[in-house]
Amino acid sequence: MRIQRQHLTVLLNRLYDRGDEEFVVEHPSSEIGELLRVELDEYDGCTIRFLTELDDYTATRQDIGRQYPERVFEDLPDADAFRKAVLASGILEPANQDEIETFLDRYGDPDLMAGHPPVFAGFDTNLLPWRIDRVLGLHDPDSGIGYVNGFVLATGVRDELDWDYKCHETDPFVDAFGDVYQEYWNQPLGSARLGRLGLLTYRRIRDIEQAIEIQSAEGDEAIIDAYDEYDREYRSDILLFSNDRNFVERAQAHRMLGQRVDFPAEFPDTATASWREIEILLYMLAVVFGIIEVPSVTVYGVWRGKDELDWQHERLKLDARSPKLKPKLEGDLSIVESYEELKGE
Repeated sequence: MRIQRQHLTVLLNRLYDRGDEEFVVEHPSSEIGELLRVELDEYDGCTIRFLTELDDYTATRQDIGRQYPERVFEDLPDADAFRKAVLASGILEPANQDEIETFLDRYGDPDLMAGHPPVFAGFDTNLLPWRIDRVLGLHDPDSGIGYVNGFVLATGVRDELDWDYKCHETDPFVDAFGDVYQEYWNQPLGSARLGRLGLLTYRRIRDIEQAIEIQSAEGDEAIIDAYDEYDREYRSDILLFSNDRNFVERAQAHRMLGQRVDFPAEFPDTATASWREIEILLYMLAVVFGIIEVPSVTVYGVWRGKDELDWQHERLKLDARSPKLKPKLEGDLSIVESYEELKGE
């Protein structure tokens, strides 16, 4: 069954009710196995346990690279992408969170009634796959409240995310990790999936939130030049965010306001999460790893036939390995979807 990311509560409820309130999120291969553990509790009081050392994960990934074709190795996210996927769920903060908050307190939240110019946020390509506007709390599209009044998006960033590298031969993945990887047929591999995540963020901000799209070529200089031109032509301030120190320094050389976003170097032992954050976590891990498993259910981030609407609506595919669980999940999902249809959502 296909399921939207925000409906994963159906899966979490069923796991909780059947006594799996503590469960492991795993990769289908025995070589990699456990990624992290989830302990469901009160809505805002769940616990994520990180028992997998990133150094061990890196060593295992490299060992797989020696055993199987390069495309299999490249499809597996490195430890950096694993860590960023968790941060994107909102469970972890950037490593320099205090510095970022100081920057936003100083330059964000303008008093427009007092004549201050509006403040817009812009991004480097390397941050967009990780839901960074939400992680930094830059702007709430529902309330219209936040540090910035809107966003400026350079088309060069969009074009840098728009590449495709699809799987046209599933045998190497099936040989390495099992039959479930037959579902990889004609789906984006590895870094191409990360690019799709970035494009989803770009399009959401552009199409739904208050965003201005400006034309630019690809590359840091062209992107910064475009932001600089907009900054000079219009009475506004642009806050530029990047994970790349050179990008930030180049922006500052243009007398623009740039802030680096540092990702955590390691996982903590534990972190606290809400049910909503766990839903985002499962979605991110499923897409970044391609396929993950929770008790009695295989969660596909990509599958044979996944199309543009599935990407746009942040859909996953669930395969209940338990014959008892499958009809219950389908029934619960049907109720949720019918309720939303009646509400007109």
